[in-house]
Amino acid sequence: MKAENCADMNDAKRIELKSGLAEPVEHDRHAGFIVPAGILIGLGVGLLVDRAGVGFLIGLGLGLIGSELLSFVRRSREGECTQPQAANVTTIFIGTFLVFIGIGIVLVPAAIWPYAIAGCIILAGIWFLVRGFYKLP
Repeated sequence: MKAENCADMNDAKRIELKSGLAEPVEHDRHAGFIVPAGILIGLGVGLLVDRAGVGFLIGLGLGLIGSELLSFVRRSREGECTQPQAANVTTIFIGTFLVFIGIGIVLVPAAIWPYAIAGCIILAGIWFLVRGFYKLP
């Protein structure tokens, strides 16, 4: 199909969904099942190795990352015109942070944690400043 036809079809679908003339199909729903699945799998593995909290953090982080990257893996149905959607970088960043925290709890000595937490809070503040300045007109 031509690109302009795809854009017209996507606009028509968006109008139908907003007006209530059409119901969202399975492909249009967000992949919200991945986060709870990641939590449960991580918690189960954490219980097996006697580190339930670490398993929860790593499972939650991997679930967040997986839910954002799933749109790149899914294929469109035959004859369906879809445009790739961008992944939410903030969610991927938070998921990666949770995975590193979970791994760090096991591998890094407790004396480093006050400094690591303070450093992460400072980096988060700088991140918000940078994002705020980019959104200014």
